[in-house]
Amino acid sequence: MDYQVCDLAPSDIGAAVRLLETLRLVPDSSPIDIAQFISDVNSGAVVVVALANGALVGLASARVAGDGAWTQLVAISPEWRHRGIGSALARGLEDRLLHVGVRKISALLGPGEVGERALLNRGFTATEGMVLYEKSLSLEPGDVRVIDKWGGQILDGDLWDLAAGMEREKTLIDQRIVAPLSDPALAAQIGLRPPATALMFGPPGTGKTTFAKAMASRLGWPFVELLPSKLSSGEGTLSNELREAFLELGQLDHVVIFIDEFDEIAPARESRPASAGVVNELLKCIPDFRRRPGKLLICATNFVETIDPAVLRPGRFDLLIGIGPPDMTALTMLWTQALDGMTLAAGVDPSVLAERCSGFTPGDVDLAAQRAAAEAFARARSTTQSVVVTGDDLTAAIDRTRPSITPQMREAFTAEVSMFERV
Repeated sequence: MDYQVCDLAPSDIGAAVRLLETLRLVPDSSPIDIAQFISDVNSGAVVVVALANGALVGLASARVAGDGAWTQLVAISPEWRHRGIGSALARGLEDRLLHVGVRKISALLGPGEVGERALLNRGFTATEGMVLYEKSLSLEPGDVRVIDKWGGQILDGDLWDLAAGMEREKTLIDQRIVAPLSDPALAAQIGLRPPATALMFGPPGTGKTTFAKAMASRLGWPFVELLPSKLSSGEGTLSNELREAFLELGQLDHVVIFIDEFDEIAPARESRPASAGVVNELLKCIPDFRRRPGKLLICATNFVETIDPAVLRPGRFDLLIGIGPPDMTALTMLWTQALDGMTLAAGVDPSVLAERCSGFTPGDVDLAAQRAAAEAFARARSTTQSVVVTGDDLTAAIDRTRPSITPQMREAFTAEVSMFERV
């Protein structure tokens, strides 16, 4: 044998990396993550190497977890293959692992990969019928740091269903925002520019934040909410922090930025001259943001008429969308959702409940449903009656719950849609 197997020495790390870099160019070589190898070494992975005439010609590494170990990497220089080095490396690795308390060694290799024959020679048993499931995460570590800095999150993919009913709004948002951003190639072929900015307006509690999160969920993009109160609480001014946020978040491949209570940071300058600096900064940031593909800025307000007109012009916001009170269809869906999981008496009909809930928001429906459940719970604890929520419980709870949206607010919203909506 004209080679020897020994532990990886600090002086061998450079040669090991050069071997791995060389193997990247070999056609039948498996993908090699050199950065992961360096990380494993720094984290205490067990590594043995084969040296021939002082040159490093092979290596094997394993990561230890308790009394088990995973073989992470088997790499052999092409001109030294089929000369027993693989088996020698496996034997050397086993010996080192045995002495650190390992009792089971596992390895995951594809058919024909380097090291397969060596493992079989050393008595490893191939497990049949197992399937490897893999998922590549789309965010780089640097992206994650930016998202974390601004309080962002990756949302689950089922938030769209939380906007129960609201079919007009869902259809409009899906067709005008989500679909073009999800299929930019088709949009470009037709000549449609996917939107980059949208403002949602309407009475409080109608689900604007829910829709913003649902869009990020549907797109699979990070969601970052910029809260005016938090932005202005730092050492810098609000305009400076907005500029920094747009600059840093704009470097991400994809992101949904959400600003609620937009009227607080972009009011009409004539009525609030002190806000001029922030509004002027927005007038510069938003057009620049719109020029970067794969980004979406969503703002929301309950008072669209108070926002500076220059901010609302085409060229700043692509779409202005009214999010109104739930209609009867939406209210029925909201009640169906709120009652799901409750033990109900016979005859409870969500559509009948919806007819009593004009002006209710999703939060109002949930409050009334929980009030009814609380009444049934108290009754069940104090009597021997069956544990059910009755129609009378629900009717009484609805009567106790004040609608968040008054007829005057509904009338004002209708006028705002006529004046401001742009879709």
